[in-house]
Amino acid sequence: MSGLHQVVRRRELAGILLFAAIVQFAFLANIGQILYEGYSLKDTLLSDLGVWEQPSALLFNTSLVMFGILGIGVGVVLWPDKKLNFIPLLFVLCGIGMLIMAAFPITIEWAHDVGAFLAFILIAVIALACYWTFPGPFRYLSFAIGIIGFFTEITYKTGIYFGLGVAGSERMIIFPLFLWMAAFAAVLFYSDENAPKDSLLDRFFAWTVSKL
Repeated sequence: MSGLHQVVRRRELAGILLFAAIVQFAFLANIGQILYEGYSLKDTLLSDLGVWEQPSALLFNTSLVMFGILGIGVGVVLWPDKKLNFIPLLFVLCGIGMLIMAAFPITIEWAHDVGAFLAFILIAVIALACYWTFPGPFRYLSFAIGIIGFFTEITYKTGIYFGLGVAGSERMIIFPLFLWMAAFAAVLFYSDENAPKDSLLDRFFAWTVSKL
């Protein structure tokens, strides 16, 4: 099996791992909402599902741990794919962020916020990086989702909820990023070894190395 073909197979495996991470999180988080008495889509944060006093805590925190492990796995699998530049490293950091969120529920707010920063802000950074890494319409979708991710994070932190409530505003951060990750999983699965060959980011790194 040639080296280039091995890279393609790595992308397929990474796509499967990423899609599995998204599906299990969506499934377990929805079950957690059912178990959480009085759960409100407008007023109850998703992170509230992980508070250990709640019956949903074990399921939700398990889903975060699984997402963290699979996210780190995506980064490790893609690590030898030099055409993706620093995207594998960002996935490893995102996975670590998910594990931190599982270890420290929202009742320990500062630590939980560190994990959320690594998990969601860096996903938005990955989306922006894909604008310069992948050709075709996916790059424009990635750019838009990256900007939306940063915008919704800023409005959430500044208390601008657009009438959606604190929990609804939180979902406006999470859902677009998760839908984008599902699309990215498909792109990884079907992309060939030449997809990012002439990307702007690839050329920028090559130019930087040439000047060192």
